[in-house]
Amino acid sequence: MRYLSYLLLGGIVLGTMACDRPQNTEDRQARQEKVDRAAHQAGEDLYKAAQKTKEVTKEAVEGVKKAGREAKDGWEDAKHKDPARDSTHPDQ
Repeated sequence: MRYLSYLLLGGIVLGTMACDRPQNTEDRQARQEKVDRAAHQAGEDLYKAAQKTKEVTKEAVEGVKKAGREAKDGWEDAKHKDPARDSTHPDQ
């Protein structure tokens, strides 16, 4: 979600700068440098957002795996404590 926000913000900034017509070559070069700096900053921000997303996703996956192991352990404990099980078939 943050990635999309940065992408839209970069597009708006670049679009706004592109619509403003400079009067001479020096103005055009100055504006191009601004656009280049803005694009560079947008790229850096997008990279940081992607890295943060990667970290958060990894943490979420670890949390889901841990919850799955806990659920399995609970299932196994309940299965072994069930008094209704037939004692002649321990693997049932």
